Amino acid sequence: MAGTLFIETLHRNWRLIIYFGLGLAIMGYYILTVLPDVDALKQYAELLKTMPPALLQMFGAQDAAALTTPEGFIGFGYFTLTILIMAVYAVLVGTHITADEEEAGILDVLLSLPVARWRVMIERFAAFGLMTVVIIAAGLVGLIAGSATTALAIDSGKLLVGAINMLPTTLLLMALTACAAVIVRGRNQALLIAVAVIIASYFLDFIARAASHAVIDALSLLSFFTYYDSQEVIIDGLNAGHVLVLLAAASVLMAAALWFFERRDIGV
Repeated sequence: MAGTLFIETLHRNWRLIIYFGLGLAIMGYYILTVLPDVDALKQYAELLKTMPPALLQMFGAQDAAALTTPEGFIGFGYFTLTILIMAVYAVLVGTHITADEEEAGILDVLLSLPVARWRVMIERFAAFGLMTVVIIAAGLVGLIAGSATTALAIDSGKLLVGAINMLPTTLLLMALTACAAVIVRGRNQALLIAVAVIIASYFLDFIARAASHAVIDALSLLSFFTYYDSQEVIIDGLNAGHVLVLLAAASVLMAAALWFFERRDIGV
């Protein structure tokens, strides 16, 4: 029956919504409650200007002047960190799609039933995608609740845009992990591949921002952090081209995952 695996996945993993959603909500609320006033933001930005630019870029602060605005401060203090948290979530649930059950020796039992392999991947990916939306929304609620505690004027629309910007990257990492899990044999190997890609992406983006070189700039296009760019998004809005690149990459990875899964010899 269509939708059975979707519902079953939500039923088995709903606690992740509480763990990650509550964590993001608390973080969002906390960031806004400690948000300094405009004068303090300017002093904070002046302090950051005295630090080596490479060190700032390593921590996701691309422009110290942007931190003088509430949106810039939130982009640095919340959205830069929370995408790393969502990366952890994406890698964990990416292995839940097939790898965990394969290692437990029950995926072959499931596939012995009259259920298409593509349904297993698509319905589970859709369920985790829905959970991702709820988790990100919980973080947004925390931000909006926290904005009521500060006298600074904060544009809720920009907070919404920043939250939406987290979705394509998270879906990409979910698809990457799911794809790795059906190519290699073993959950741990899939985790290592996904973590290696995240680390490599982080350093490619960091090096490209710290050093101006045509080759490095070209390589940075392989980094999802280049397209995520939380600080720019929350200040200037979504970059439609970047969103499309991330969603297209996620689609390609899911298509590859389906292709390999259909040909995978399932076993322990």
